[in-house]
Amino acid sequence: MSQPSGSALPSTPAPNQVSATRIFLRGLAISLPPILTLLILFWILHGINDFIVQPISWTVRSCIAQAVEKSRPLEGLVAPDGLPGLMFKERSYRLLPEDRTILLERLAQANESTREGVTDEVRRRLEDLAFVPLDKRAVPYADYRDAVKSLGSVTKPLDVIGVYRELAATRYFQSLFHLSAVAVVISIVMVYSIGRFVTHRLGAWFVMRVGSFVTGVPLVGAIYIAVKHVTDFFLAEKDPKFRRVVAVEYPRPGIWSLAFVTGNGMSECVRAAGEPLVNVLIPSAPIPFAGYTMNVKRSELLDLDMSLDQAIQYVMSCGVIVPTPTPPMNAKSGITEPPALPGQSTQPAF
Repeated sequence: MSQPSGSALPSTPAPNQVSATRIFLRGLAISLPPILTLLILFWILHGINDFIVQPISWTVRSCIAQAVEKSRPLEGLVAPDGLPGLMFKERSYRLLPEDRTILLERLAQANESTREGVTDEVRRRLEDLAFVPLDKRAVPYADYRDAVKSLGSVTKPLDVIGVYRELAATRYFQSLFHLSAVAVVISIVMVYSIGRFVTHRLGAWFVMRVGSFVTGVPLVGAIYIAVKHVTDFFLAEKDPKFRRVVAVEYPRPGIWSLAFVTGNGMSECVRAAGEPLVNVLIPSAPIPFAGYTMNVKRSELLDLDMSLDQAIQYVMSCGVIVPTPTPPMNAKSGITEPPALPGQSTQPAF
């Protein structure tokens, strides 16, 4: 049957046509994971750089500065009366009296035609003989010049150690990147050495004594104990029963929350409950190290077939990554099928 003239059929999308919104969401689903991963890694690396690498670099530079500094007292140095100025300090540098006498005699020997060349020669010699006053001491002008060039003309070193701390990075390590690489290696060696040290009886005794001293300090001790327990839970070798991942009905019956078993319950609560209790940490997504600590009846816990790493992934992904339980063995073939990757689904994302 023919349609009347002037009428138009309603447009219908093709069967395989995908809307622009769906295409955009697909692109977002592909691009967001690497972007967020890079942001998290950048945040972690930024913290490591600020609190580990930079302090070690500063310590290395300070030690080198103390070892190679060539400063001397201001006593015995004189002003450069009659001598040309120098870049960065003009005429506010100092000289030994005998050096000033020799340079002034050299300038006096110059005639009208050779004065410019002699002045340049004297200026070059001054760069090796002059001293720059810094507080109550003076450093060689060549060292001060190299440090200022490294820092830039706006920022200038304010003390003797500041000059040689800057030279330690540029003169002995060529660049701050090389010094940072050395600091990373030093930090790794230090952590490994500490681990080796505490594995011996003397090291364990020393750590115990230091820990006892720190815990005795008001406020600091309370923070130290809390932080140590958290780091021990995730990093130290502990009894497997205190590294369990469980589910508990919280905040009300019928709602199950993931939790980490961190230890035995408080004795007063155990006596009040009349049965064994355990401490659990109910993590808060997406930060698994924050949340609520509770005493829960051991009989009310549901053990989960989940490792600690999988539980952390589950919390950080806000439940998107659900660990796949170990699959049962195929009764016919006797072969266990490999589990899917964490978060992998057999259904398309869209």
